[in-house]
Amino acid sequence: MLLLLSFLSLIAITVIAAPAPADDPPAPPPAPPPASPLAPIPASPVAPPPAPDVSILTSFKFAGCSDDQTNILNQNVKDAVTLASAGLDYINDELFNTYPNYGHQQVDFSKQAAIDFFGPESQNQPYQQFIFDALLKAADAYPGWGLSDWWNDRYVQLSCIDEANECKGQSAAYFYKSKHDYGYPLVVFCPEFFTKLPSHSDVVANIDGNKDLQQNLANMRSRATTFLHELLHINWGTAQECSGKDACLDHYQIIGNQRVRTYKTGRSKLLARRNVEEASSNNDNFAYYAMAKFMEKRWKQYPKYPTVWDPTKSREENEDRDSKQPGTPPSLDTLDEEPDDGSGSPNNDPIYPLNDYPDWYQPLMKATFDDPTPDLTQPSQIGISYNGPDIKTGVTCETSDASPDIQDCIHAFGSLRVAPTLGALHGKKDGTWWAGYVNSCALAIYYREDWTDDCKATMKDIDDYASAIFEGCQNPGNGKVGGQSQFGMDKCAAQIEIITTGGEPPQGEPPGS
Repeated sequence: MLLLLSFLSLIAITVIAAPAPADDPPAPPPAPPPASPLAPIPASPVAPPPAPDVSILTSFKFAGCSDDQTNILNQNVKDAVTLASAGLDYINDELFNTYPNYGHQQVDFSKQAAIDFFGPESQNQPYQQFIFDALLKAADAYPGWGLSDWWNDRYVQLSCIDEANECKGQSAAYFYKSKHDYGYPLVVFCPEFFTKLPSHSDVVANIDGNKDLQQNLANMRSRATTFLHELLHINWGTAQECSGKDACLDHYQIIGNQRVRTYKTGRSKLLARRNVEEASSNNDNFAYYAMAKFMEKRWKQYPKYPTVWDPTKSREENEDRDSKQPGTPPSLDTLDEEPDDGSGSPNNDPIYPLNDYPDWYQPLMKATFDDPTPDLTQPSQIGISYNGPDIKTGVTCETSDASPDIQDCIHAFGSLRVAPTLGALHGKKDGTWWAGYVNSCALAIYYREDWTDDCKATMKDIDDYASAIFEGCQNPGNGKVGGQSQFGMDKCAAQIEIITTGGEPPQGEPPGS
């Protein structure tokens, strides 16, 4: 299984050379810089320079691993974080000075990698916050986790023992879903992980200088991508990074009248064309998105192969086409191809209509199974501004067990991104605008003065504030978020707050009004 680990527990800011003893925790490391308050919106052409080193916050405990295996796993934590971080773009504006390490990161949903693996922007707006949030956690841009892992009980158990007798066939690693005695989320690494998969550094060295290999994503298969994928399966504990009841999953599809698990590039791209909700919670969609961004940034060309699978063709026909595409590795092994466990209903949705995609992307949608893969000209990136608060000083967190569910708030904010340039709703002083509400979560704007034509606030401005509260105040441990901030735009005084609702617009004024 290719496993998006970075997204879950892998990420942080103090390298852990060895697991901390359970009864003798390490001294608390210093708190990290503030998290990005930004929402996932287009980024600028400025890519982050390669980090001289990658350090990790989440602590890992080891069971049954040799010294060599432990060293390999520690290195793969760092390599997986490097891949995950490539999924975030950097914006070129004044935010670099305000948040030099974190506040300038974004996911550019208008670019080919995001469309390939998360679908068109016209469909994925309700899930953009979810995607961005998982990537942001993976890149270690979270406040509060700088308190020691032992303080927050933030550990992941890595085992080199076949705990569930699943290291057979083509498995390189697996997330242990059943109850066990370790007390922390458990990921098992099979012998094949160490003997058959190359290291990230070996893969990169092999691709460097070879233009043919640089155009095919299959060449990025490594221990790091498997490590990366697996942690997204973690669905409990404070190490969870892919939010929601089940964390991220391996979804199934109907391809060529067969039930097929959504692994690897072609199947992940097909899922993004069928169902953006499932694509936003499928492990390999995250893994291959991050890998594609890494390749694009390092080698200055987008890896357009392997191409999307054709749902009318059999698995064998699709795999045969994969094997003949430019830059394909000498052998397409099936390592990580776990047997069908029979869980879940396979997706058989139709492809999204052509008009859902931007004009520049449509040639790729029009290409048939036997057509050459067209070269696309992506639009140039545009620098953006951020109008939200300083996440450290401008947000008041009020998260408790009674706060809204994180997952509900992700969906509640979706409407803000449908038309970001649309003017915000005007209202009278002491009135209330419920800018979004889903199940337990409501985003309330309490007018502190009349909002008239002089108020130029847009939906994006509201979203900037909502995202700052969301990123600054959420508690992954109990899945809750709550807080407020004072909206500071000229002629638009207001209090913005994430509060609990029963699924309908709440009534009344904010506390203390």
